[in-house]
Amino acid sequence: MTSITNSSRLSPPQIEQSFEEPWNILQVDLNSLRYNYRLLRSKIPQKAPFFAVVKADAYGHGIRETAKILFQSGCRHFAVESPQEGIRLRNEGIKGEILLLNPIPEWMAELSVRHDLSVSVIHPSIIQPLEEAAKSFGETCSIHLNVNVGLNRLGIAPSKLLSIAKEISLKPHLKLKAIFGQPRTPETALDAFMLLKESFNKLKPHGLSVDYFHFANSTTFLAHPITRNESVRLGILLYGVLPIEQYKGNSCNLPIKPVMSLETKLVQIRKLPKGSRLGYHSQKKTEKDTTIGIIPLGYYHGLDRKMTKKSYVLIRKEKAYFKSAISMNSSTIDITNIPNASIGDKITIIGRQGDQEISVNDLAENSGTIGAELMMRFGKSIIRTYKLAEKESLTEFTIKQKKNEDITIRFSRKIKELPDWINYDDLTHFLKENLGPYSDTEDEINASLDYALSSNPRGKGFVILATSKRKLLGAVVCVQTNTSGFIPENILIYLCVHRNYRGKGIGERLTREAITCAEGSIKLHVEKSNPAIKLYKKLGFKDDYLEMRLIEEKENTNE
Repeated sequence: MTSITNSSRLSPPQIEQSFEEPWNILQVDLNSLRYNYRLLRSKIPQKAPFFAVVKADAYGHGIRETAKILFQSGCRHFAVESPQEGIRLRNEGIKGEILLLNPIPEWMAELSVRHDLSVSVIHPSIIQPLEEAAKSFGETCSIHLNVNVGLNRLGIAPSKLLSIAKEISLKPHLKLKAIFGQPRTPETALDAFMLLKESFNKLKPHGLSVDYFHFANSTTFLAHPITRNESVRLGILLYGVLPIEQYKGNSCNLPIKPVMSLETKLVQIRKLPKGSRLGYHSQKKTEKDTTIGIIPLGYYHGLDRKMTKKSYVLIRKEKAYFKSAISMNSSTIDITNIPNASIGDKITIIGRQGDQEISVNDLAENSGTIGAELMMRFGKSIIRTYKLAEKESLTEFTIKQKKNEDITIRFSRKIKELPDWINYDDLTHFLKENLGPYSDTEDEINASLDYALSSNPRGKGFVILATSKRKLLGAVVCVQTNTSGFIPENILIYLCVHRNYRGKGIGERLTREAITCAEGSIKLHVEKSNPAIKLYKKLGFKDDYLEMRLIEEKENTNE
């Protein structure tokens, strides 16, 4: 996989960017977004609609960019705030259903129908304008009835649902597609869910055809799995952030990945003697000699002035707490205990350095707010950059076999990413035993694995495994050369399939995945008598070059 690196830290080519922040980097990892969607999608029935909530500019992540990745990943249902957001998605080529979560005024009926947007209805006054607009375009407008099941915010009363549903059914250009409700708290969510389900079931005896109902948001999705069976509307979980209830309760074991990270740089260091005042209108003096660092990030960029009480940043893998008040465009951190800090050091506001990590929720809790608010603040005030794999590769997926057991493909860049039932020695032994007459020594195999799995400080590469029921069936080892042009960027070191599983397409699948995951061109070394040559040629490898080596004989130092 390739990603947008610091040397070319721009958005994908289709995204316009007028200027770049000199210091502050808000990165949106679209690979993690894609991973989160597929993980969450796997937790609901295949036929159940999954509404990706991309309202409010996708919680500050960028509605165009996130929706594109989600659509490419198979998402066909999106929830937005307004027709304007829906139109932006249509202009980006997003097909499928786009639901307006908020109600619209009558004059927006034509706009919504023209762009094939599903409309949420909380009052019957909008029904006739939608019918007239749909009739004028010769289209059908999909309706979702928002039912108040306890939140007591938007929505129609359950007692009025039947009469409004009947009114819609009499309009030839309207289609009552779904009803939905919103939970108030995890404790009351199940009662609200059952009320909505009961309301849904009451429509059928009256000949009212409604496709489905949707209720589960991120909190309810985690707290009450039964609510996932019909349909879900997920927002904050998609972006790798736990709802506040699960964050505080530490009650979620889903391995979601953070999508947003925020970094800046240390731009000034100042040593203050004991008794110094710091910042505007400061009332307190420093109690000891203090070294402070200045970062070019303030409340204009989304930091909350309350976070100075308990919040910190990461610098050189250490915590540095905020000092004094946060200003509009800068903040002060205490780096007294980080003597090696220097101007230009990376400062992590959200993200990981070494073993330390600051999550959106960590920062939000110390700010007295919630993660969603902080993400939208940052997303509006700092230019976003995007990390995206140019060629898609899944970390893990399954090949369904007709007669044999299912085979799972696993991708790893580090030793810790290998399956927990395979250790390093197991992998070395597997390669040694199944490479057959073309095997290298264990030392050579270990050196290649060290390089590919980043144990070697200069190394970079990956390993792809084919497994079935805790059995290793095949492996690919590929390393990067950090070159380009005459010397390809990658070397495919090993392709190996278990002797008892050859001829089943495993080797071809592993090689195709290696081609997908590699950054740039690939070369490999293969002996003339190796039957794998046919496979390599089939997949596009050329044998235009003849490789010759002069092997230096090492002196025997034991004499």
